[in-house]
Amino acid sequence: MPEQTQTAPTPEAAMPMFYSSPRPLDRARDGGLRLSRPTNFSFAAKTNAIPLLVDEFPMAAAYYPIVFAAGPMPIPAAVVGLKNDNNLFLDEKGRWLNGAYLPAYVRRYPFILMDDPAQKQFVLCIDEGSDMFTDKGEYALFEGDQPSAFTKSAMEFCAALRQQGDATDEFVKALKEFDLLVPNDAQIDVRDGSKLQLSGFLVIDPKKFDALPDNVLLEWRRKGWLGLVYAQLLSSHRWQNLVDLMQTRK
Repeated sequence: MPEQTQTAPTPEAAMPMFYSSPRPLDRARDGGLRLSRPTNFSFAAKTNAIPLLVDEFPMAAAYYPIVFAAGPMPIPAAVVGLKNDNNLFLDEKGRWLNGAYLPAYVRRYPFILMDDPAQKQFVLCIDEGSDMFTDKGEYALFEGDQPSAFTKSAMEFCAALRQQGDATDEFVKALKEFDLLVPNDAQIDVRDGSKLQLSGFLVIDPKKFDALPDNVLLEWRRKGWLGLVYAQLLSSHRWQNLVDLMQTRK
């Protein structure tokens, strides 16, 4: 029997993927904490798809199949494994495959911007459940009473991702408006004779895309969306990368 695998992530629920205990960064509480840039990405080991932003499509398409998780608002994602809870781009020491594009969602961790309804603004949070924070890390989170340059950089990075998230939502809404996203179950033949049945994701339908009116295509070209569509379509050739990686792990 083929193995049933859902290759796309489900939309983020109350707790974002990777985060177990996010809370606001606090000077009084966290003044002595330091952090080193991660070389161990084991926190991303138990997933087979990672959310993507539209700005990442060209780089990600060179390494991963790009799909959309089905839901009210489909989520673009880079497929990193052929089985649930199995990231093929990590080795046994938690190192990301050398040379492969590292998604921004992974690079952001353990920081994240979260809503503060009381203040009507976003606040920089850290994942208290992460083991990256110590008192001997490379970068201090605070310098005296003020956030350090490293913390300010993390804040700016998270804010930029938030803005790119809005641009991603706009692109996905347009794909939905023109009914370009379609289910795409696929079966992959593995060299040992077994088969993997991949399901649970959406892709752009090339025939529907080609049938778009000229005025729509012109508008999409002005917005830079045509390249995003082509990147997603071309990324379908990256499924073989995952099969090859799976074979090397056996």
